Amino acid sequence: MFGIQNPSTSQKIKQPRSIAFTNGQIFQGRITNLYPNDVATLTMNGIQLTARMEVALTVGQRYWFEVKEASGIPRLKIIDDNIKQRESSATTSTERLRQQLDLPSTKSMSTLLRLLSRNQLPFLKEDVLKGYTILRELNQLNERGYRTIMNMIKSSIHISREAFLSFQSMEKQPSLLAQITKLYHSLEPINTPASKEVRLLIENIIKPNYTQIIQSPITQLLAKLGENEGARQLLSRLGILKRETPIQEIFQTFERNFKNPTYREIVEKLWPETSTNRDLLNMNQLIRKVNIAAGKQGMGQLQQLLQLFHSPIRAEEVYAKWLQLPQASLSQEEKNVLQTILMTATPFNIQEAPGLHLKNLFLMLGLQYENDLASFFQGDLGQESIHSNRLKALLMMLTQHDLPENVSVQVKQSLVRLTGQQLLMHEQSGAFHQYLYQLPIVLGTYSTDLTLKWEGKKDDEGKLDPKYCRVLFYLTLAHLREIIIDVHIQNRIVQIDIYNDKERPDALLSLLLPLLDKL
Repeated sequence: MFGIQNPSTSQKIKQPRSIAFTNGQIFQGRITNLYPNDVATLTMNGIQLTARMEVALTVGQRYWFEVKEASGIPRLKIIDDNIKQRESSATTSTERLRQQLDLPSTKSMSTLLRLLSRNQLPFLKEDVLKGYTILRELNQLNERGYRTIMNMIKSSIHISREAFLSFQSMEKQPSLLAQITKLYHSLEPINTPASKEVRLLIENIIKPNYTQIIQSPITQLLAKLGENEGARQLLSRLGILKRETPIQEIFQTFERNFKNPTYREIVEKLWPETSTNRDLLNMNQLIRKVNIAAGKQGMGQLQQLLQLFHSPIRAEEVYAKWLQLPQASLSQEEKNVLQTILMTATPFNIQEAPGLHLKNLFLMLGLQYENDLASFFQGDLGQESIHSNRLKALLMMLTQHDLPENVSVQVKQSLVRLTGQQLLMHEQSGAFHQYLYQLPIVLGTYSTDLTLKWEGKKDDEGKLDPKYCRVLFYLTLAHLREIIIDVHIQNRIVQIDIYNDKERPDALLSLLLPLLDKL
């Protein structure tokens, strides 16, 4: 594993352990101290609380409380004042609570209450009753159903059938990218303006114009041949050229084969757009015009290009040697060329920043559709703004259309998935906020889901404070696989830690870190 420390034990923003009650909430706590004027301190799930009580209590005992007044110092009512005389069994405690709250006398209700008690979660009676009713109607009086209701209560999510199904859609389901890609293909045979609009929007999400195909590093080296000694040395290491072969002879071999009718089919495939003037171009100019992608995608075209040099090595062998170059003992000329190629090997088009696209993704998915709707009713947004380029809004409209059953299922599943993500997006503990997003991104020709987690506080104007926060990026890359990027920002000073289970690439870092120091 490379990285400074395990992400589970890495430095975190110190967040206060606090809780904001609402009237009517029920929880279990243990009395720690008693004070005059019916004031007491108690602990709940490791959090120390101060509250006003209505009756005398005993230090060290646990009680079930109901919040009667949440503002200021909370005022609590004891639900079961004989709880100190109960048996030690947790089942007996929750059964007494069920009776006090007049909840259904069923084993399933007792199980749900016992789980809430075990996890020390404050809850509302009506939420438990709604949750129990939903589980019974959906035939989910099981571990998964109980866990979903418990997590919804923990996340302060309004309990409803729709919210329950949306919340569950986030558990062990295909990634968001896979979900909307499947929807994209299912809509292909549906020739209606609405379906075309959805497909076009999904195309903009999964095929953004801020990325570009990464050019093969081998063609970049060949384009520098004759201009850079380091490029010639590296091409020799890769087995493409013989070190003793004169540069002029390499050029002549390439240009002779380029004009040879035997290789016409290869030439027309590699340079389809230069048929009128390609005979007037020299080798370096032609190599710069060829479009061969890096990696496996361009392997076939690279093999064809190598034939024009009469190179005996296979393209697969070339790439295997390329990956080993950072570990080799290179001359300074070779290092300079390799650094240049590695630094330009980015899938991002500098004309459009990828950071801007992440913001646009949030809008295009419609993850703040309800906020846009509120702004519309307040006159801040036009009607076109809340429906155009908002996937959730378009899917809601599409559900009103007469669609084939398989397509209708995909539309509803995608809509439920987006709603589920909205439900889990924001969590607050006191002044501390946490936002969690999952966004489909494209890196060159590789597609993946980016999970982004923002932790921090709001400033005096109620806006997220970018000067003091922590941002975590979770994603799976083609070669490094699972990777975590942990960004700490304290008073605008940025610290970045990267975690991955692969061996630390020290040789590659030794090439790239000096360049970063110059930025």
